[in-house]
Amino acid sequence: MNALARPLTHTPSAENLWERMLDCLRQDKRDYALGWIGRMQPLEVREGVLVLGVPDRFYRDWVDDHYRALMEATLAKVTNEATSLAYEVVEGLAPAPTLQPAPQVKSAGGARPPRLNARFTFQSFVVADSNQLAAAAAHAVAESPGRAYNPLYVYGGTGLGKTHLLHAIGNKIWERDPTQRVVYLSSEQFTNEYIESVREQRMPEFRRKFRDECDVLLIDDVQFLGRKEETQREFFHTFNTLHELGKAIILTSDMVPAEVPGLEERLRSRFSMGLITDIQEPSFETRVAILQKKAALEGLDLPDEVAHFIARAIQKNVRELEGALVKVSAIHSLSRQPVTVDFVSHVLKDVLPTRQVVDVESIQREVARYYKVPVEALKEDRRHKALAHARQVAMYLSRKLTKGSFPEIAARFNKDHSTVISAVRKVEKLRETDAGVKRELDELESKLVGE
Repeated sequence: MNALARPLTHTPSAENLWERMLDCLRQDKRDYALGWIGRMQPLEVREGVLVLGVPDRFYRDWVDDHYRALMEATLAKVTNEATSLAYEVVEGLAPAPTLQPAPQVKSAGGARPPRLNARFTFQSFVVADSNQLAAAAAHAVAESPGRAYNPLYVYGGTGLGKTHLLHAIGNKIWERDPTQRVVYLSSEQFTNEYIESVREQRMPEFRRKFRDECDVLLIDDVQFLGRKEETQREFFHTFNTLHELGKAIILTSDMVPAEVPGLEERLRSRFSMGLITDIQEPSFETRVAILQKKAALEGLDLPDEVAHFIARAIQKNVRELEGALVKVSAIHSLSRQPVTVDFVSHVLKDVLPTRQVVDVESIQREVARYYKVPVEALKEDRRHKALAHARQVAMYLSRKLTKGSFPEIAARFNKDHSTVISAVRKVEKLRETDAGVKRELDELESKLVGE
């Protein structure tokens, strides 16, 4: 018996919850998803988590990539008992015939590559200043795989769109030429497949899959290769083979190669051979644009004031933005309540961050982070133009957003009160006459007060 498999058992509460969830999907006309979701088996509710039986890892990964957000949003509708999911491989649970991986043959009508999410396309990706270079590079790679920017290495914080771009590249390449053999997986999945292949003595099959039968390799979260010496060695040889054959390699990470702990120097060098580009946190305007575009795709009429409310509350993570919108859309479709700020505030009460206390120290930290200067430099006498501007903005926001007097604020900056008065007046004037400064101030206030 496979060590990951378990005998097929059911828990009545899990079955009841599952049936209610499927009924909800039917009522919401999500029939396109039921063909996949409905084949899983409810096992148990464990500490508020609904555990579902799946036939194999391929099925688990495909369903999780495509339908996890929908399933969790639907669970939130029908119960307060379980709002998240887990999977377990169940021995003897037969998958649907369509779930078997397509044979690795070159034919014009090949099935979509496993794990690729068809919803993640360039058309559904919102391009802005924060991701413009990464998006342009991804387009170039999709147009000329193996020739443009090989490898392409995209890094940035969690939930900013790296995985979306990775899927978009794979989808575009495959849609233009279905004979292209596109392999997408995370570095953790690569590691797990490698370990299983070693244990089960299937290394020739493993190497054939990732070297001989691969035209485009998409690896997500490559930072998790760090400190895995055997896996790094195998990936190094895989990388070399594909690169020498002119096959496309696209990688994502939450940090640049030089910062990945435990990464071999020879891999750092190879990851830097092509183009390294980053995705930054989206601005307020970009967050609103993302919400509006996703709402249009969901068929949801999203008023501007609601989009602004969500965009101000969720500031750093595109994935959280999208998850919030999915939840709003799902509950709206069930309740038919109008999508207002009050409705969204209630629906997302467990998602939205609590209002933080704004004081001079928090303003100094946020301003320093925004302008990429040390916090302590705001309290010094250095007169560098960029630093002086950051200091004046911090003083202005301290006066506007706190109850501090001019002398109290001045003390926090190691200045006299006349300096603070002068800074506040100057920034007030700039806010009225300089659109760039006004945009900076609006963004900083949004980050600080969450409104």
